Amino acid sequence: WYQRRVRGTCMRGLIKTNDPLLMGPDSLGNFKHIIVKSIHRKRLPVKEVKAGQSSSFALKKIKRGEIRKGMVLVSPHSNPQGIWEFESEIRVLHHPTTISVKYQAMVHTGSIRQTASIITMSVQHMRTGDKAICRFRFIKNPEYIKEGARMVFREGRTKAVGNIIKVFPDAPAPYRGNKRDKMKPRYNARRRIKSYNDRDRIDPEQTKPSVTTTATTTTATTTTTTPAVGPET
Repeated sequence: WYQRRVRGTCMRGLIKTNDPLLMGPDSLGNFKHIIVKSIHRKRLPVKEVKAGQSSSFALKKIKRGEIRKGMVLVSPHSNPQGIWEFESEIRVLHHPTTISVKYQAMVHTGSIRQTASIITMSVQHMRTGDKAICRFRFIKNPEYIKEGARMVFREGRTKAVGNIIKVFPDAPAPYRGNKRDKMKPRYNARRRIKSYNDRDRIDPEQTKPSVTTTATTTTATTTTTTPAVGPET
């Protein structure tokens, strides 16, 4: 295991070295126990940081792939939960057309930056200058958010601002299916063609080449040579 360094701002309370904290949420909404091994502020080691101070923390027993932007370090006594859905009161600053249910855009709140989709709205449509209460759902990962936090909702030239008025910790995670269900079948010509003997059902004895025997009769001609006998003398 290696020590990983993360950077952030202490929003509330006091953080000291060797404090046990919870880091998360991960893709399933869980939080992991970690220990702060050291704290650096302005490139100098310190023993503690207070609310409002930015610093970097060295964490032990954690892999690089387990850290992503938007995670938080919280006290184990706070009982944190990953939030999939939340309700916000937003005002559209600019949008070229109309915003309705199932509209997706990027949500910014604190250090969180993730795409969210509108699942319900207090009005049927929203245009530039309209105000409404919308319920959002994160697309990829749950996040740690609190009521009263400010948010920005944007997509291209679309801009909207608002405040989070309610969170839904009991909202279930989306069903992403099995990996095998997402795999597309591939056509393989070799699997479609059977072997030679299985396809044609040919007896192995019949696969031998046929031999044609031609009987050749040879007529032998015997020539007897008789020496010439002259007259007796």
